[in-house]
Amino acid sequence: MAGRTGSRDEVIIVGGGIVGCSIAWHLSCRGRRSRILERSEPGGLATHAAAGILGPMNETDSPGPFLDLMRKSLSLYPAFVEALAEETGLSPDFSASGILAVAPRPEDRAALLARFAWQQALDPSLVFCEAAEARSLEPALTGEFDSAIYYPDEGHVYAPRLIKALLGSLSRRRIPLEQGITVSRIVPSGQGTLLVHDREGGCREAEKVVLAAGALLSDIEIPGTRIPVSPVSGQILAVRSPGSFYRRVVFYPPHGYFVPKLDGTVVIGATEETIGTRTRVTPAGLMEFLAPLSSLAPGLLELPLHHTWSGLRPKSPDALPILGPHPECPGLFIAGGHYRNGILLAPVTGEILADWIEEGASPLSRPFLPDRFLKTGDR
Repeated sequence: MAGRTGSRDEVIIVGGGIVGCSIAWHLSCRGRRSRILERSEPGGLATHAAAGILGPMNETDSPGPFLDLMRKSLSLYPAFVEALAEETGLSPDFSASGILAVAPRPEDRAALLARFAWQQALDPSLVFCEAAEARSLEPALTGEFDSAIYYPDEGHVYAPRLIKALLGSLSRRRIPLEQGITVSRIVPSGQGTLLVHDREGGCREAEKVVLAAGALLSDIEIPGTRIPVSPVSGQILAVRSPGSFYRRVVFYPPHGYFVPKLDGTVVIGATEETIGTRTRVTPAGLMEFLAPLSSLAPGLLELPLHHTWSGLRPKSPDALPILGPHPECPGLFIAGGHYRNGILLAPVTGEILADWIEEGASPLSRPFLPDRFLKTGDR
């Protein structure tokens, strides 16, 4: 074999973003070695572009397994970031300062109340706020709006610092991460292992392989069929606020949010565009989420622009994650399709894939198994 002749890895993880690194970290916590293969910069397509919001209730319109999965992952976050900070001395800037979801107009109030009713049944700590109460929670909301839901246990993390801490931990644990490796196909060896071929002409052998390649996952040829994950581009920007005047994440319709970071940066986003694997920042795109702020939180528009960027979210056909073993290729696992929630779902995804690799099962992943797309009769 080219590249690493005669060697074999326990686990190869394809993709060095937040999901792939979390899987490697959780495997390491269980004494399992892995090797990460990354095509460019770890986290370069999605992780570094993410706002880092940890808000399960704003990511679904009904109760069910997806909300359960997100809430489970949120519950894992305090111990997850504490362990990383203790090991590396690097803080991911985790904050459970709460989230506000705003109804801008009186006619939006009924929909917000309906949402509050089913959500408070799951979490009694939620609070329905009139505008004055919401303003006391978030000083940026100086404009006119009707009401808001306050989620006191949700929050955010600084995604670039989170992956920096994860990479630091993996380095300390001597988990290798090879950059500049573009995996092209996975092939069974015929002897119970898998061969991982790359475009650079290399081939590696592993007992198990996890595909965690984000928005580019479907580019990898695998036995049977490709994984149906599509890239969704998103534009975003950051402004700088002196001190720590702003306090909480705020969601506002239709797709807008702002996220005050602990260092005084306020991240504002985000668009959703289906334009292939291109990333771009356009005035029209930025206006989608900046224009509503003129009446809701106009002070944010007066702050100095820090920078703009865009990234690629990996979306499955049903917008739900794909987690678990490939149904027709023993030893091959999928961890993809996280869409807008890769940062939020990173801890639970790491646990789920470690469970599959170590124990051969994970009840949490049952609604999200790859076989819902990869059954033989569905091709």
